[in-house]
Amino acid sequence: MVKQEHFSHSGKPSLFALAPFAIFVSTYILLISIYPYVGNHVKLTAFPVFSCFVAITFALFTFQEKVSFKKKIKIFISGASRPTVIYMCFIFIFSSIFSHIVSLNGSVDAAIKLCHVLIPPGWILPGLFTAIAMFALTIGSSIGGVATFMPIAVGLSQKFNIDPALMAGIVVSGSMLGDNLSIVSDTTIAAIHVTNCNPAKKFKENAMLVLPAFLITVLILVFLNTYFHQPFIQTGLVTSWNASDIFKLIPYASVFLLALTGLDVLVVLAAGSLIAIALGLLYGKFSILLAITFFFDGFYEQKSIVSMLVLVMLIAGLSRIIEHNGGIKYLMNKFHARTKNPAGAEGSIALLVSLLDIAVARNTIAIMIAGPIAQQIGGRFKIPSARIACLLDIFACGIHGIIPYSSQLLLAAAMAEVSSISIIPHLHYQFVILVVAVLSIVKTRWKKS
Repeated sequence: MVKQEHFSHSGKPSLFALAPFAIFVSTYILLISIYPYVGNHVKLTAFPVFSCFVAITFALFTFQEKVSFKKKIKIFISGASRPTVIYMCFIFIFSSIFSHIVSLNGSVDAAIKLCHVLIPPGWILPGLFTAIAMFALTIGSSIGGVATFMPIAVGLSQKFNIDPALMAGIVVSGSMLGDNLSIVSDTTIAAIHVTNCNPAKKFKENAMLVLPAFLITVLILVFLNTYFHQPFIQTGLVTSWNASDIFKLIPYASVFLLALTGLDVLVVLAAGSLIAIALGLLYGKFSILLAITFFFDGFYEQKSIVSMLVLVMLIAGLSRIIEHNGGIKYLMNKFHARTKNPAGAEGSIALLVSLLDIAVARNTIAIMIAGPIAQQIGGRFKIPSARIACLLDIFACGIHGIIPYSSQLLLAAAMAEVSSISIIPHLHYQFVILVVAVLSIVKTRWKKS
């Protein structure tokens, strides 16, 4: 069960307390606009970290009470060192190690061949999306989906000359779909916990919105595959497939099977890395001494992963300052007071959890914060708890999947070596599910009228 973190604030609820996040996003966009032709490495590493540093510097001057600079730093550090943040950082480390090893022992090449064998040329894009969605649905982790499939997606993009940003968008989209719908994901557990609803009812409510969004996304990807990428795929056919390639898929199969047992994502990735090393040694891809260095090289050699990890900690610290200064409390108060009808209540719940996710950049925590106030708003208009849980989960995951500083986009961008901004236009599922969810709220308004 997800434990709720302690979110305290000492400042008077204020809109101004949310200004640092506006500074962060606007600075990042401004840099991208001023320097559109610099390399991806600069955009991926320097721009977001610098933008966050500017926002943090501004945030240090937004404290309402008189506190020492030392205490301000302690508040920042308390946010950056939260267990959920450190846990996420370790996932980044182990995912980079796993992806580094499978790229050297031949597993990625074997997986690419398998994708071509199993997926028809006209279905490479929608087929990959469907496979990732099913994987994330099974293990209940969007980060796990991104970490596992990004190496394969990058290999496919190189093999078939497909935009890596598009492939990253497909991976993130499929991962967010599975994370949102899975009954074992942390967001689902959090939504069920704060609303005290029946898991089966929540799943049914969720599936009624996710299924049409999934089908629409598949149609979009079929269109893109057919009219934009089919020529590249036809000229890059993979014909060689032999029995040894099956054994090279063991690391991926082990990650999938271990995830099914309910093991923690960290344990699954660590075990998958060890199995990948054993496979590489068996095939003579590298020596034991070289294998020992992978646990350092796999992380450090991917400079974009290092900078992304630093950025996550900076954002978490910035969120803690905003929370301390009353920015989160301001949002909660405003939405609680301005609700007039059932459709308005559903819209308030959706908008509240969306803004909280933008502010704290962690969808599970956004659900935990918004949950109690969502229950109060929904209770006033007799909205079923399963519907409340569904709205919390869908909008938290949907918005989280499109903000450029979310963990999923940062990890995918780092592994694909593109900027997280460039992935956003290719997040088809997130945009579709948000539209479908909004239309369901409009339907509530129409039914009540």
